[in-house]
Amino acid sequence: MQLTDTDALKKMDAWINRVERLHSSPAIACQVLTILEDENFDVSDLVACIEQDPALAGAVLRLVNSSYFGVARSVASLSQAVMLLGSRSLRLAVLSFGLLRHLSEDTPAQVYNAFWTRSLTKAVGAALIARRTTQLRADEAHSAGLLSEVGMLLLAQEDTDKFVEMFSVFQFDDDLWDAEVSVWGFDHSALGARLLSRWHLPEATTTAIAVHRTAPDHSPLAQHLYAADLLADALWTPGSPRASQARTYLDEEFGYSVDDYIDLATLAKQRIDETAALYQCRLSGEIDIDAVQEAARRQFVETALETALDLDSLGGLDQLAAPESFMP
Repeated sequence: MQLTDTDALKKMDAWINRVERLHSSPAIACQVLTILEDENFDVSDLVACIEQDPALAGAVLRLVNSSYFGVARSVASLSQAVMLLGSRSLRLAVLSFGLLRHLSEDTPAQVYNAFWTRSLTKAVGAALIARRTTQLRADEAHSAGLLSEVGMLLLAQEDTDKFVEMFSVFQFDDDLWDAEVSVWGFDHSALGARLLSRWHLPEATTTAIAVHRTAPDHSPLAQHLYAADLLADALWTPGSPRASQARTYLDEEFGYSVDDYIDLATLAKQRIDETAALYQCRLSGEIDIDAVQEAARRQFVETALETALDLDSLGGLDQLAAPESFMP
């Protein structure tokens, strides 16, 4: 849903106010993000800010010492970690460990695991797709994917029984969004976008998150996020209708052949597993890459056969309707 419905905005703000009374606003993480907006930020100011949140400081050190960066020896200094990581990686660390971990507290395990599985999948998928284009930075796409389901956490914490029951029935089917609107007057995509807007995240990010499920014709960020959302369905439920949509959309909008698509799915699985280990998250199951490949190739063959039959039919009609001067 769009963030233009005044009544829905009032309802969402009231909801967010209640959640923030239970969980204090992650002020340190927001301050770090503000500092990082300045390309010429002072490292000492940034370190001093991060040090106020021991959990975030520990996450930054864990990130720099992970296999992602492959440093020659262990880094124990926060100042050194900040300089090695750079602003883009620090931003991702703050978004994941500072904001999302903060909001994840006390979330029921079923929703918690599903949230992280979906979020990490979309973050990885959006970033990989962005690297193929020149429209968008990969870290911007990754951040949007990581934050795109944050509204789930608010719903699960404020109306736990109702949301868990609803999620158990629908999972990430389109009916989940419809059910949320019918019960609360807004869906979790819009709620998450509203929260992030109040935390002063860029408008491009919040708008893309609000519309990404159903409106791919907005900004490049929304298009990448929509593609990553379809890819998440294709990876975790390869037999679903949205898996077929993923193949078609990635082909039409980003030029992915069937082999490109399979390469993307295979690399995404690897990166998702690595990222889950880094964030210390448990995934809800395991991606069956063989099933993903089989579904993609089957769709490719079916589409090719349909196209051949259509062309054959058109050719037959043309021959029947051909002028006499062209007949033997």
